[in-house]
Order: sequence, then C-alpha cells, then structure tokens
Amino acid sequence: MFPPEVRRRPRTLSDFRLFLSRLPLPGPLLDNCQGRDYSCTAMRHTLTRGIRSRHHAPSARGFVTVLCFGLWLSLVCASVPARATTDSAKAAAATADTTSSPQATAPVPVPKPQKIMIVGDSFAVGLGITMGQSLRAQKGVALSSRGKVSSGLNSPRFYDWEKALNDFLAAERPQNLVVMLGGNDAKNGPGTAEWGQDYAAKAKRLLDIAAAYGAKVFWVGLPPMREKAFSQRAWVANQAVRSACLAAKDCRFIDSWDLFADAAGNFCTKKPVGGKNKALRGKDGVHFTPTGCKLLTDRIASGLSAPSP
Repeated sequence: MFPPEVRRRPRTLSDFRLFLSRLPLPGPLLDNCQGRDYSCTAMRHTLTRGIRSRHHAPSARGFVTVLCFGLWLSLVCASVPARATTDSAKAAAATADTTSSPQATAPVPVPKPQKIMIVGDSFAVGLGITMGQSLRAQKGVALSSRGKVSSGLNSPRFYDWEKALNDFLAAERPQNLVVMLGGNDAKNGPGTAEWGQDYAAKAKRLLDIAAAYGAKVFWVGLPPMREKAFSQRAWVANQAVRSACLAAKDCRFIDSWDLFADAAGNFCTKKPVGGKNKALRGKDGVHFTPTGCKLLTDRIASGLSAPSP
C-alpha cells in the first residue's frame, strides 16, 4: 500500500511530515494550511495530537482514519480562497456595473422658468399687481414688471421707450413681453388718421426691438374711456397697434374693449363678475379697480397659454 521507505510507522512530527511528503498527494498537506481557518486548525490538531504523545503511538487503522480526514480537510481549505476570490470578483463586477450605468449617475435636468415681462404706462403698472394671481395656475413662471407712469411713445424726452426696452430685454431676456401703452398718447394726441399711421410706425419700432431678442409680444389694447373724445382717440390708437401686430412675426393683439364696455360698446363703470355687479373702473374714468385689473390679467394669462394662431 505504501512505498517501502514510508512503511515504518511515524512516531514524531518530523517523521509524519516526511511521510506525507512522499505520498502521491496534490501537495504538502500541512503546508497548504495557513492556520487562519478553523478547518485547517482542526486538521493540524487532529494530525499531530497522536504523534506528540510520548506513551501512545497511532495504530494503523487510526493512522489511516486520520490520514483520510486530513486529506478531506486539506481540500476544504484549498477551496475556501477560491470561493472567496469568486465572490469578490462578482461583487466588484456588480459595483462596476452600478457606477458605470448612465441612468444611475445622470443628473435630472431642471427646467428653466418661463420669463414674462410687463412694460408700458400706468395701465401696465396695474397689470403688474394682479398678473401674478392670474398666472398662479401656471408653474415655472418668472414675472417682472417695468411700467412707467405718464410715459408713452410720443414723449421720448420724458421717457425713451425704445432705449428702455432694449436695456430691459438685454438684461433679462424674457420669452414673453406684455405691452400696454398708449393711454397718455391717446389723451394728448389729435387722433387723426395721419396720427394713427405715425403711431403704428412707432409701435413697429418697438416690436422690432422685441423681435431682435426673440421675445414674443402680447400687446394689450386700451379700454373705452368715460370722456367720449378720449375714448375715440383710444380706439384709433388700438387700430394702429393692431395693424402693427398683424404685420409683425411674433405679436398678438389682446383686445380689452369688450371687457369694460356695455352692450353698445361704450364706457361702463360696473359689470357682473362672479355673479355680482362690481366696479371695474376708477373714479377718474380711466384706470382700473383691482377687480378690473384682475379681470384683464386673467384674459392676458389665457392669451399667454393659448397656441399661436
């Protein structure tokens, strides 16, 4: 069964190591065991406890049993590092897949707010007060108001709207521009056909500035006034601006006349709003009450969200 040189029964640890090294095994049995694993420690203890005894020597049957048990434990010890290496490789591969996945690391894009700017005279100042309420249902909106009281297109010495609008658009870059101008111009102007043509040309220059910055314009028309002559000139100004908007690329004219007029198209102070008769115009017969402003900005907000014709 054993080679002749190892048939002598080993009695010391050195004899036992020499015995194992001369057997046809995959490698030195005890050298594969580093002493770190419980199975390896048990194997070392089992194989050597009988040899270290001074008074008892292992029998042939016991020796074979110990040898078989030691061989089995050596195979178990050898397989532990392999399994650990395989598990480590799988864990590293899973980590690499997770970190390299573009879905796991890609940031969620945050949409930019839609910028809306309001410009014009004192009418525009009033719109800036209630426009935020009218746009409350629309998410992602940034609103700015740049109205100037007593200003107009016919008084550049007092306030140059062409220069001011260019500065505003260059600084803020709004996508939408709400304009309500002309009340002071209509009040102080002659309201003739020639005057209307000249006013349309001035409105066109303002629209050209907005187009240069890619801003879409929503020009709000004037309401009827208590003074009939003033109301007639406001109508002429509306027609001039309407024609300028029709000739422009990105301009929509928002009519306000019907909101503040009676069935005959004339000025009225009160109208039913929400089932109640409420005042829409101020005591001066020109400007709006807060209810009137909100009524108009609700229409403007609907025009802002409506698709282009």
